Amino acid sequence: MRYLSRVKSLVGKFAIVTGGSSGIGAACAQALAAEGAAVLACSRRFAAAAAHPAPGLVATAHLDVTDEAEVRARFAELPQLDILVCAAGTGTFKAIVDTSVTEMREMLDVHITGTFLCAREALRRMQPRRTGHLVLIGSHAAHHGFPECGGYTAAKAGQLGLGRVLAAEARPHDIRVTTLMPGATDTPIWDDRPGFDRSKMMKPEDVASFLVSIVSRPQISVEEVVITPPAGVL
Repeated sequence: MRYLSRVKSLVGKFAIVTGGSSGIGAACAQALAAEGAAVLACSRRFAAAAAHPAPGLVATAHLDVTDEAEVRARFAELPQLDILVCAAGTGTFKAIVDTSVTEMREMLDVHITGTFLCAREALRRMQPRRTGHLVLIGSHAAHHGFPECGGYTAAKAGQLGLGRVLAAEARPHDIRVTTLMPGATDTPIWDDRPGFDRSKMMKPEDVASFLVSIVSRPQISVEEVVITPPAGVL
């Protein structure tokens, strides 16, 4: 008996993923490519831009999401844009009394300003075509007051508020916006935070597969969603 292969859901789509060098961003880039999308994974860790990716493949490019000129240039050179995943992130985890202004500003700049710059340029590309999907990788920290997490929580709460406005402004143009807020996920952000049982955390691939399930269903719009490991808040 012959079996028909499953049709890949994102063939013909072009995606850009920020924070694409590791963790959730890297997993999302690979998951989108596995569904047939051409994916440009961007990060400050990558060198200058590679050639545009072919369908089903991931290419890499340098991008500092807080650099307005670089963001505008990177988005302008894309052949098309159907999906943006804002996964660039940073975190310093200290009590508020021990957190410096520099550390606080870096978190706000990456998570809020970086998301704003990338989302703005994506909307400028998507609105004339009246199609597209923006996904902001937030955090369940936006809804919790975890100790030693003041700057990160403030940044993620601000990103959530920005996502709500983006969704309202994009909706009339038939563009979807999702703020996806994972709970504890086993990424390098935990490397300097001992005392947590990482075996109970989600894996980046878990978050990425959930993201693909949303992006690949244009008939529904999921504007905010929290996903956690079965153990809940760790």
